[in-house]
Amino acid sequence: LAFADQAGNLAGTLFPLSLPPYLLFLYFICQDCNGLSPTAKAGFTSLLAFVFATVATSVVAVKSYGLNLANVDWLHSGAEQLLSFTNVCNVVGLKLTLDAYSAGGGATPPPSGGALSSPAFKLIGCAAAATCLATWAAAGGVLEGHTQYLGGAGNLPGGLWTVGFAEPANALSVPTWTIHVSSLLEWLVAMG
Repeated sequence: LAFADQAGNLAGTLFPLSLPPYLLFLYFICQDCNGLSPTAKAGFTSLLAFVFATVATSVVAVKSYGLNLANVDWLHSGAEQLLSFTNVCNVVGLKLTLDAYSAGGGATPPPSGGALSSPAFKLIGCAAAATCLATWAAAGGVLEGHTQYLGGAGNLPGGLWTVGFAEPANALSVPTWTIHVSSLLEWLVAMG
């Protein structure tokens, strides 16, 4: 099991090796005895949705368009938005956990019903589906290899930054760059 366009390099080799430790991590953090909020559990669990969506969209990009995932903006953004939704869910969930711990003197909360029962998990899925549907509708129901994410909403006007050069067909949209930059900033903040 490897990314369709990464099978020959280190990322494609390490990917399947990273799943068992993460699944073990999920098993332990989703135990009610640790006091983690259902929102945080949903965030960490939904990271698997991002991983599986990335694998699936990578396969679709290669098989349907003959391009790697980075060059199919609407698929790339669709997968990456799950990472952004997951990050927001994790931050909110960890803040709720910290607040509950501070207010309750460290008491363990009652059973949560699991990560999948959290409204946050459903919200992540609905938001991802809505943006994919909006992209499909904006493209007139036909999605091609270089169809713009959300119909090009948020793209820079043509020729603004190219300084006389033609924009490449695989140029990422501003929303896609925003997702990438926010993920990097989130990581930098988390690392201190």
